[in-house]
Amino acid sequence: MNSIKSKLRLWLMMGVTVIVAITGLLSYNQNRSQDEADYQAQRASLQARLSLSLPHGVWQMDDSYTRLTLDAELGWNSVVAIRITGDAGLNIGRIRSDNNTLRDMAPSEKPGSDDVLSLPIIYQNREKLGTATVYLSRSQLEHRQLVHLLEILLEIVVLDVLIFFVMTYNLNRFVFDPLKRLQDALNRAASSDDAKSSRISQQTQDEFGAVTRSFNRIVDRISADLAMRTAAEAQARQEKDNAELALRQLVQTQQTLVEAEKLASLGSLVAGVAHEINTPVGITLTTASHLATTTLHITEKLDNGGIKKSDFQAYLDTAKECCELILSNAERAANLIHSFKQVAVDQTSEQRRDFQLNDYLSEIVTSLKPRFKRSQTSIEISCEDDLLLDSYPGAVSQVITNLLVNALVHGFDEKPGGTISIHAERSSNNNVKLSIQDNGKGIPAENLSRIFDPFFTTRRGSGGSGLGLHIVYNIIRQRLGGSIEVHSEAGKGSNFIITMPCIAPEIQHKEFKQ
Repeated sequence: MNSIKSKLRLWLMMGVTVIVAITGLLSYNQNRSQDEADYQAQRASLQARLSLSLPHGVWQMDDSYTRLTLDAELGWNSVVAIRITGDAGLNIGRIRSDNNTLRDMAPSEKPGSDDVLSLPIIYQNREKLGTATVYLSRSQLEHRQLVHLLEILLEIVVLDVLIFFVMTYNLNRFVFDPLKRLQDALNRAASSDDAKSSRISQQTQDEFGAVTRSFNRIVDRISADLAMRTAAEAQARQEKDNAELALRQLVQTQQTLVEAEKLASLGSLVAGVAHEINTPVGITLTTASHLATTTLHITEKLDNGGIKKSDFQAYLDTAKECCELILSNAERAANLIHSFKQVAVDQTSEQRRDFQLNDYLSEIVTSLKPRFKRSQTSIEISCEDDLLLDSYPGAVSQVITNLLVNALVHGFDEKPGGTISIHAERSSNNNVKLSIQDNGKGIPAENLSRIFDPFFTTRRGSGGSGLGLHIVYNIIRQRLGGSIEVHSEAGKGSNFIITMPCIAPEIQHKEFKQ
């Protein structure tokens, strides 16, 4: 703003100076021309007067009259001296001294002049009496023109100063002050949160008044927009808080459902194993009871002394058969209990340990046999020997169990005659590749990209939760440090391929995707 003001004042001063200078120059030239015209007119008038007045005095030889005539003409400041020369030694001259007095001019004296007027003295238009020489000087004229020029220059300076102050005052009052107020208002609007405080109250009816009113309308509109934006931001923050709360609740609900799914899987395992153990335990109990009864009978006969060899032999045969039944069924129950105990403990804990994958796969399949026995689904295991893992057996058990149950429920629809193959082998970079393949109905192509999404299921109305494969995906990725992919075609079964390191990474994440 200060730079603009300085430039504007400079240009204004230059413009005023040029205008006044041109006006003064024109006035000076006009006055100079007028002075020159007046000088020439007085010169011509002087010539005419001397032509009329001098012949009579010279003819009469009246020197006093002639001097008076010359003195009268010397009253014009441009006339320096007048000399009259003629026959018979006529030489009369008058000159103005430096102190502005008139005196006689010596015959040899040469007055200083820049213009000489010579005119003949003719008496009655026929006899030439002599010559009058008038010495003129333009110094007075030039002095007057110089004074006039100085007056014009002084007038220019005075007018410049006066116009400068007047225009500066008016510019400040009517231009720069309104611009300064507008600038301050813009600065306040840029730095203040409340745009309404930047409104300009002082309004005039000129162009700046129109600009001020337009500025106030812009401020009002910006204030309205800011108010709407503030309200929208507040609403957005509220919606964001609500969304974050809903997300936390959803994550908690998802985690709860995941844990419930795990417990449900464990509960199903417990129910199946309990039902399966019931048979060998029942046979063992019945056989033991029969053996006890037979032993009681043979004891009574022995006490009465009526025992026979055939009775004792029959007792021995019965005891042998009962012992075989008791041992076989007890061993069967013990194996079921051992497998169930190991798998159940692993699934309910996050303990890390070393284990042989082949043996552990057999324990998992043994614990699931009660579930698959009803559907007559066979499970085949093919695993390299001495495939030792330093990992989380509970996580591996959860993954294998979910994939096997998923194949039973979705691949075979609980129908008999299915086959599931489990194949495990070492791969490069100290990894293990685990393949679980079934010959069921397969997965439709449109569902392949969604099977690992939480709560996605094709059996929504039949008890499916949509969390089985989601749990598998998260356990493999986050706990076992591996990856899983699926290959399937409708009607040709499914093949889940798991690649994981033999030495699992430390647990750093929870078992669900956010």
